[in-house]
Amino acid sequence: MSDPLTHRTLSGPLTPRAARLAAELEAWDRRTITLMELWPLFARADPASATRSTRRTDLAATIAALADAGMVVVSKQFDRTAVPPLPAKLTLPAVAVTVTAAALAKAVPWRPELAWAASARLTVGQVGVLQTVNGWLRDRGRDTDVLPLRERSLELFGYEKRLDALICTSLFGPDRLTLPMLRTFRARPPLPVRRVGDGPILLVVENADTFDSLRRRLTATPTAVGHIAWGAGAAFEASVLGIDELDGVHDVAYFGDLDADGLRIPASAAATAAIEGLPAIRPARGLYRLLFEHGITQPGQAPLPEPRAAELAAWLGEHAAAARRLLASAVRIPQESVNAALLVDTVEIWSADL
Repeated sequence: MSDPLTHRTLSGPLTPRAARLAAELEAWDRRTITLMELWPLFARADPASATRSTRRTDLAATIAALADAGMVVVSKQFDRTAVPPLPAKLTLPAVAVTVTAAALAKAVPWRPELAWAASARLTVGQVGVLQTVNGWLRDRGRDTDVLPLRERSLELFGYEKRLDALICTSLFGPDRLTLPMLRTFRARPPLPVRRVGDGPILLVVENADTFDSLRRRLTATPTAVGHIAWGAGAAFEASVLGIDELDGVHDVAYFGDLDADGLRIPASAAATAAIEGLPAIRPARGLYRLLFEHGITQPGQAPLPEPRAAELAAWLGEHAAAARRLLASAVRIPQESVNAALLVDTVEIWSADL
């Protein structure tokens, strides 16, 4: 017998508040959620409730609406420490309630920009997201303000990182949601840079401690490096665009960890730099040579299949073969192996081949 939840239909559309809580529950990583765990999700789904005296009543009504729609099953145990009583736990159905989502989508008077939602294959939570956008387009459609992504996300959903997650879903794409439709953009993260000389090279360093050690050494020892930047891990994939704000930079060398992320980050930044006409992002050869020679291997890196290991290692050029073997062997080498003392002892070697 099929699960009866898959055949539930709605007598009317869910309220925007209930649909937003449904979206939060769809992202929950377990089949059950306690009342204590539910409160923060409700606060994100309905930020205005935090200051209302009816907050508990609002949650009770929202839970009832989701239960009626087949989105949740309430427990037999209730928290009766206040009025109204609330279920101590909710259980989420194992099967998506697609019929309910379709009925909900068809019941919404969509704006022309979102007309596709009426026939799209969506979850209840996604319909709730689109309902929020629909209301915003209706009420703010003539506004010309453009806000950075997280500011717009906070305005729309009461949670600044909601759009970060949604951009990677099927809700975004051609003829669906777009950043221009929401009058928003990804703000360019800053690239923290220090001037250390007059040379044409910008040296980008993945981690903060190694950045500090190299900054102090390059300040004390003149080299071809004119600027040193802290890549801040994966942030460099976006902050690479800040290179065009630096005067006198004609060459960019990168130094990071020898692991999957440590090689993916500069390769991704290099692709962006090529598209934007910036200087190529290349390996800091002398520093990587030191890392291979003196590096302390650590476990914790999942072994990569040979094709993926070769793809990531290719960016390292002359060190690609050694990096490929490392990536395939389930170990990594942190760049902190090239510490301040080693940099002092070998400065003439690594600085001559940046």
